[in-house]
Amino acid sequence: MEDSLKILLKDSKEDFSNIEIDFLRTFNSLSGKKVLKYLVALTLGRYLPSNSSNEELRYLEGERFIVSFIINMIKKARQWKHLYLLL
Repeated sequence: MEDSLKILLKDSKEDFSNIEIDFLRTFNSLSGKKVLKYLVALTLGRYLPSNSSNEELRYLEGERFIVSFIINMIKKARQWKHLYLLL
């Protein structure tokens, strides 16, 4: 997990260790895969016209960041999957 995220979550009572595995479990189901595919289509597969405002561009980039973050968490978990007998 990134250091900035650790700082934000330091006061949380929730245990976020191995959160990547939870992302994989969530998005590895049929429904989860469908939702992720939909999010990718809405964000990574969407382009704005050249006359879009700065706010529109920033908003879309924020959405893309979140979807990319989810995908990267899933990829990390898949790399670790052989260490855990979870799936």
